[in-house]
Amino acid sequence: MSRPARSLALAARLLREGRLSCEEHARDVLDRCAEHASCNAFVTLDADRLLTAARAADHAGPARRPLHGIPLAVKDNIDVALLPTTAGTPALRHHRPGRSAEVWRRLAGAGALALGKTGMHELAYGVTGQNAAFGTVGNPVVPGYICGGSSSGTAAAVAAGLAPAGLGTDTGGSVRIPAALCGLVGMRPTTGRYPAAGVLRISRTRDTVGVIATDLADVAFLDGLLAADPAERYAYPRAPSPRPDGRIRLLLPRRAWTGLDPRVAAVAAGCLRELRCAGADLVQVDLPDPADLLGEAALPVPLHETWHELAFYLARCETCGDPGELIRRIASPDVADVLAPLLHGPVVPDERYRHALRVQDDLAGAAVGLLREHRADAFLSPTTILPAAPADVGAEVSVLGRPEPVFLSYIRNTAFAAVMGWPSISLPAGTTPEGLPVGLLLDTPPHTDRFLLALAARCAGIWRSSAEPPAAPPTATLEEEPCPTCGTPTRSTCPPIWPA
Repeated sequence: MSRPARSLALAARLLREGRLSCEEHARDVLDRCAEHASCNAFVTLDADRLLTAARAADHAGPARRPLHGIPLAVKDNIDVALLPTTAGTPALRHHRPGRSAEVWRRLAGAGALALGKTGMHELAYGVTGQNAAFGTVGNPVVPGYICGGSSSGTAAAVAAGLAPAGLGTDTGGSVRIPAALCGLVGMRPTTGRYPAAGVLRISRTRDTVGVIATDLADVAFLDGLLAADPAERYAYPRAPSPRPDGRIRLLLPRRAWTGLDPRVAAVAAGCLRELRCAGADLVQVDLPDPADLLGEAALPVPLHETWHELAFYLARCETCGDPGELIRRIASPDVADVLAPLLHGPVVPDERYRHALRVQDDLAGAAVGLLREHRADAFLSPTTILPAAPADVGAEVSVLGRPEPVFLSYIRNTAFAAVMGWPSISLPAGTTPEGLPVGLLLDTPPHTDRFLLALAARCAGIWRSSAEPPAAPPTATLEEEPCPTCGTPTRSTCPPIWPA
């Protein structure tokens, strides 16, 4: 048995050149899924359906589409026709929509095959991947630790090499958190950039489909296929720096860089050092306290909108048409604690909802103002303030020795872009001494998605040497020759800045 290609581009080339048949590739993928069944990445995995589709792709003739015959993972709140969409909750266990979500129709139109529907935190209301109805999704990179959520299964499938990429959804960090905790690339686009039809959302204001992959170029390619603008399809992003000298300038929100787990701080510091060595400008700025943002804007909006979004989706569901029934049957205690109060009426009054929307507008205005003032490219912060917690973590986690809520701890930095509807991408930054992945987050204003992808490529290229451990310890010569740019005594010369 061969190992399925980890890169979307590589798999596409092998299939396009006929060096691998679609059926062979599908069988390899299914064999690997069986090997990694313990991580519980999939809620639905229909092998016969996949193999039938793969055989059909093999007989499709010489005209090969961009994703011809490539199996991709799909989060289980995104409809794929005739496959169950459970959203990780018991009331939808037998729900089989007759039509695919528009995002999947676009990928299927490019030749992709649905490998299966992936596990998730129930109704996307959580960050760990624990699910009392369908089982917890495990982290294949570091067994015994959480995968992150809520797009847990998609991240696990990609990290385990079961699919080169997959779809998730992101309300406050549900694509970027599991990507960071599994050492992957995870992108949330500008809200509204990808179509929402056929997706069980919990917030029309915040929810968006997002992409998780091992390779940044694959994320960029899928973004082009999914975007509403056909002109962006198939093109890798190329964007200049807004600064005449072509140097990167990034803003570091002070609050986002405080209270970090020392292991995350050490990895992030290495990346900052690499950026400075490459000539990038890093500027500390002040934005509202993330804790205030969560309480005032991040949480009230979804809670106000969830009942209406569930009712809208369930209106086309034959097995469960009542939001109340769905909520009463929630299996996971943490999700039930949040949503059960909706059975007695709105938990967020209209005035508090309107205040939350004003807060997000004020925050967006302040953030754009800072970027303009400093002529900066983006905001940079650690994706999560701590690495993956043990798989049996409860409602609280230790942050610098203090017990803190798991949910609020993990979305503290990712909520910033989600609240404002900005595109945001989490990039692998390195690992802790225990091998736990750490991610860094880049956020840019709305409708700058292709610029963000190009900037991410620049940054990832710069700190790749920090993310990948050297083959041998540094020599005495290197230690004796400080960097002429920043004085750091770990390398004789700094890598040059990426050309403008």
